[in-house]
Amino acid sequence: MLHTSTNPLNARRPNASFHSAPRSGEACADLDLGLIYTYERAYLNKLLPQLRDSGTGLRLRLILVDNASTDGVDAWRPLFDQGVVLRNEQRLGYAANLNRILSAATSPYVLLLNSDMEFDPAEQCLAKMVRFMDAHPECGLSSCGIYHANGGFAHPARRWQTPRVVLGRRLGLGREVVDRYLYRDQPHEASFACDWVSGCFMLVRRSAIEQVGLFDTRFGKYFEDVDICQRMQQSGWTVMCHGATRCVHFEQRASRRLFSRDAARHAWAYLRWLWKWRRVSREYSTATSENGRLPGGNAAGG
Repeated sequence: MLHTSTNPLNARRPNASFHSAPRSGEACADLDLGLIYTYERAYLNKLLPQLRDSGTGLRLRLILVDNASTDGVDAWRPLFDQGVVLRNEQRLGYAANLNRILSAATSPYVLLLNSDMEFDPAEQCLAKMVRFMDAHPECGLSSCGIYHANGGFAHPARRWQTPRVVLGRRLGLGREVVDRYLYRDQPHEASFACDWVSGCFMLVRRSAIEQVGLFDTRFGKYFEDVDICQRMQQSGWTVMCHGATRCVHFEQRASRRLFSRDAARHAWAYLRWLWKWRRVSREYSTATSENGRLPGGNAAGG
């Protein structure tokens, strides 16, 4: 049965810490499923049953943020035995909503997921990902193989973005640089340590998040995933991609349009990221991060 909370989370501090423990009378779960709902009803009507059926043998708990919608989330209450609804009285940004999910989490693992995803229950992606995390206790955050709706590979694992990478992706310059950025040297089905993974699917170890802290809400819509992966590695955790299982992302890529509001937001977030991690960025010009570790020992300062 879904429980409801209307207590808003003040998630402004970038490295805020939190403490969560199983509530009295609440059954333990193996995996918390964190999703945000604004008006993506068509997606969630399909996605939630797929998630429920993609983790055979797991005890699943749904954490659903109602991001100040007018139609509510009551229609999905019967799908999960365990769960909580977090109602926002006003619209919050993506990172702040992720922090609400993490602060409500009680399971060993928390899946932070975009709503525009699709899972084939026969693939058992959630069950495979939990087994992968169990087998890699050093891994604090992971992703699976992610594909576009047309069957193309989405390259969820990425290397750190340099100005050359940004120019290469925006202007079609430097194919070799972009190939390296997207780990195109790795088979799609490979499992390997990487620099960061796309925020559309992030399976986090709750004990790692408790050590590292919540998402930095100053990034707004973009680069919150890059930042949390850097902080994971700075705290001694590994970030990994497990390509042996998969899901589909109906990616919009609104920031792809060069002269658009989303492109401006992406550029602003990139500059903030460069400023925050300026010493790491300088070291990147003379050092590589082939093993998924950050060069140097820079702290994630504000």
